[in-house]
Amino acid sequence: MEIRFLHELQQQENNYEKLLVKITTISEDDQIDRLIDEYAKLKEEYAVLSEKKAEIERGILQKKSQCRRLEESKSNYENLIYTPEINSVKKLETLEKQIDDVQKSIELEMDNIDVLRNSLNEVANQIVSVKKKMAFIKKKYETIKANKKEELNFLINEKENIKELIEDIKLNIDEDLYTEYVKMKERLTNPIAEISSRKCSGCNMELPAMDYEAVKLGNSLKCQNCGRILVFKKK
Repeated sequence: MEIRFLHELQQQENNYEKLLVKITTISEDDQIDRLIDEYAKLKEEYAVLSEKKAEIERGILQKKSQCRRLEESKSNYENLIYTPEINSVKKLETLEKQIDDVQKSIELEMDNIDVLRNSLNEVANQIVSVKKKMAFIKKKYETIKANKKEELNFLINEKENIKELIEDIKLNIDEDLYTEYVKMKERLTNPIAEISSRKCSGCNMELPAMDYEAVKLGNSLKCQNCGRILVFKKK
């Protein structure tokens, strides 16, 4: 009977080790760190684009201000046409040329404003795209973090439950038998081997008929090949 408890102890210890591996794997998973890094890069990109957008907007305002000044100059020149100061053909031609030059400057500034507006739209679209990516990563980060926390809490709680179960099982095992089991674990993986299809599950060697029947009756025997303690479990 104690062999069965020893076998159960081995199974629970294996479960305990698997849980420790899972907990370590989740704790050391750098997925959250990668998301944090990616979010930080997007934040930097957003800051650069925002500054570029502000710079373009300042450029548009400057061009508009320049256009207004040119429009005022043009208007002043046009008003001069009908004044006594323009009393010759030469003066009129000179003034008309000035008006034409100012008009060309106005048109050039308007073209520059159109170019800046196109650039502004491109930057604005890029900002929208970056903001969407940031929102997506933030949501993904919060979801993964919450899931990890929930999973870790579950595994840690499960670990404690198995730890208590292991201690309870030990109470049913003779101290000398447990000491032997611990020593065997130093050189064998799973020193308690269940019999499966009349074979030792530890080394897969078929058992002699007498050994098989003895273990079925509950006697304590070791595998003649690998030295593991044998246990028979009814299906």
